Amino acid sequence: MTDTLGIAAATAGVVLFIPKFWDVVFDPLVGIASDRTHSRWGRRQPYLLVGGTLSALAFFALFSVPDLASAQARALWVGVIFFFGMSAYALFAVPYAAMPAEMSDDPHERTVIMSWRMGFVLLGTIAGAVAGPMMVQAAGGGREGYRTMGAALAVLIALAMLTTAFSARRFPMRPASAHAVPAREQLRLALANRPYFVLLLAYVLVLVGNGAMAAAAPYFCVHVLGGKPDTVGLVFGCLLLAAIAAMPLWVAAARRFGKPGCAIAAALVFGAALALMAVIDRASPPPLFYALCALAGMGFAGTQLLPFSMLTDVIERDALHSGLRREGSFTGLFIIGEKAGLALGPLVTAAVLSLSGFVPSISGAALQPASALVGAGLAFSLIPAAFVFAGALVLKRYRL
Repeated sequence: MTDTLGIAAATAGVVLFIPKFWDVVFDPLVGIASDRTHSRWGRRQPYLLVGGTLSALAFFALFSVPDLASAQARALWVGVIFFFGMSAYALFAVPYAAMPAEMSDDPHERTVIMSWRMGFVLLGTIAGAVAGPMMVQAAGGGREGYRTMGAALAVLIALAMLTTAFSARRFPMRPASAHAVPAREQLRLALANRPYFVLLLAYVLVLVGNGAMAAAAPYFCVHVLGGKPDTVGLVFGCLLLAAIAAMPLWVAAARRFGKPGCAIAAALVFGAALALMAVIDRASPPPLFYALCALAGMGFAGTQLLPFSMLTDVIERDALHSGLRREGSFTGLFIIGEKAGLALGPLVTAAVLSLSGFVPSISGAALQPASALVGAGLAFSLIPAAFVFAGALVLKRYRL
């Protein structure tokens, strides 16, 4: 938006935030609806099919911005399509994330299930974060480059999501509860569950840091380090490959030392690596920078795997106490937290860039003032680290 469509950083941050804020209302409704659905395909699969199809279409449209005359019109296009895309993604993501809690009664087996889930999530993230910028550059950059990337990844999204939807029929899931609780009461009961609320708050704080770092990465790599746009792909590739490699280690550690302690340790590793990024500049040796990216990836893996595994434990505890199966309700709120964190992170980065004097440019070649370079560095390192450390502090109060 800033370096290709010429949209101001503050406006871009708002455009990203509003559709995700809508999910605060929409996600729990999807979760509750999927809990109550009775169909010959099961509770979750109809949502996976519809959400997967619409998500792929929205992704293509998002990066196919027409030649509109003003930056405001281009921002409106992105905002409307992103709003539609986030709604479509919620139809898929909420039921999908609820399914692991239904697959096993063993908490350690659920951790293993979640590790496979998160491993493939990270592979998909690599496809977007690494291949995406490379496709844009190989296709000539600019709007045409983004349109080509959008088409290619939309096909991959459709294949992955629809494969998941059709495969879901192979796994027996628990039936819906015999009697339904009103939606408002379900949400109230979920938020009154102290372990759940602590876990949710900690996860949101970590994701604000993650979202701020990810949003700042292109500015840090291009403007602070002087790299090319595909440098961003290399950075995320290093981080995510390290995360995939670390996933079995966190599974073993959680079994040996417990999930809550390992989740705190993962956040501390992630936060420390981000904080150390503050020393990186153009004069720093590249191996040091990529080593810190790999360290961040190792911590990041635990911050993604363990909270979702702990969520399945909270859901199982709730079922034992209430006699109700409310996987979708709890997961819907959790996905809200995930999206809120990932929406607030870019908003933080946009605010920092705007306050530091960042200059938007359609060509991306505008000369940035020194203050903007400082802002990009802070948004990539110390600011996200502070949010991640805050999440670790909150997680110390988790008791199940």
